[in-house]
Amino acid sequence: MTEEEIIEEGKKVFEKCYNGVVPLPQQLPAKSFGELNMKLFREIWGDDTLSFREKRLVVMGILAGRNADPSLFTIHARSALRNRELNAAELRAIMPLFLMYSGAPSASTMFMAAEKLLAETKEGETA
Repeated sequence: MTEEEIIEEGKKVFEKCYNGVVPLPQQLPAKSFGELNMKLFREIWGDDTLSFREKRLVVMGILAGRNADPSLFTIHARSALRNRELNAAELRAIMPLFLMYSGAPSASTMFMAAEKLLAETKEGETA
């Protein structure tokens, strides 16, 4: 199967999957993971429908809900503190939500990551 045939098959699967709910992209992304990732960042994080703070909270919630590697959570928590999207009190305030909706194992992991980060950064002032 040629690359063009693979792309055409992919388009058919896309259309079958979304059935018109999501329009077929007019341009296919570059093959490079880095280029694709940057395009996604531009499209997703660059869209100002939601603020960076709102997006950050969603991502952090997803990471907690999936019990992701705490280093990924720390990246977003540190970025939120540095960008002044969250302060230490707000970071701590989302932990009970994680407990309620993600469960104790995940919430505990994220809580420990947040507290370690806050201890390293003087309560988030210089994250």
